[in-house]
Amino acid sequence: MKKEEEKASRFRTTFRLIQRMTWGFILVLVFSFAVYLGNRAYRELQVSSTFRVKTIAIRGNHTLSRKDLIYYLGLNENSNLLTLDLKSLYRKLISHPWIKNASIHRSLPSTLSIDIEERVPVALIKLGKFYYMDKDGVIFDKINKDVGCDFPVFTGPRDFSEVSAYFPLITEALSILNRKTGLIISEFHLDLNHGITLITLNDALPVRLGRKDLSRRFRRFQTVYHYLRRREIPIKTIDCRYPDRVVVKYIHNASEGKREKTG
Repeated sequence: MKKEEEKASRFRTTFRLIQRMTWGFILVLVFSFAVYLGNRAYRELQVSSTFRVKTIAIRGNHTLSRKDLIYYLGLNENSNLLTLDLKSLYRKLISHPWIKNASIHRSLPSTLSIDIEERVPVALIKLGKFYYMDKDGVIFDKINKDVGCDFPVFTGPRDFSEVSAYFPLITEALSILNRKTGLIISEFHLDLNHGITLITLNDALPVRLGRKDLSRRFRRFQTVYHYLRRREIPIKTIDCRYPDRVVVKYIHNASEGKREKTG
């Protein structure tokens, strides 16, 4: 009796093991078949005309042309939307010197949407050659004929290796430039010892602002400058580096005299 029970127990154990193995085998077959069908379906989608790129929607480009952007990204309207590597395309977008921010996404079944934020030049900086600079002080591209060179010029650093030392002065000068003052500035000359000298466009007037308290000094300069301009008094230089006064050098025909005006 005992032997029969042991035999029955072994049989049940073996049966359960075979049952588990059978179900495991069936699950493996089902999973493999599902993977096969999925891969086959994906391959079919990759060549399907349904997901072929028919529209490339680009927004935010003002300087960069649509044609140049599509060529830069290596896109064409026969690409399959599902096979495009969006991460790679995004990295390529933000590596472009004129692009500050970007996003790219698919709009099924056939549209690739690209949104960009371009850098806007507000000045040129002379570093051997002339380069565009945006309001944040980012130097991003050499000048070209399409954008032109009608911008204030920053001088001082001789090349890119010196820019970091001058960056605090660049930032201060840009904060002046970004104000809505109505004053047109042709040049900011930067000097590590003497600070900032700006030169006005209309009368090529050098204005020495120095290194410290630049916001207050610039306001004092504006007050003095507009006062003298209303009276049509010819000026040679204005020096705002003194704590208690603004020093103005006037022009009197052939002779030059120097007087002081407190600002």
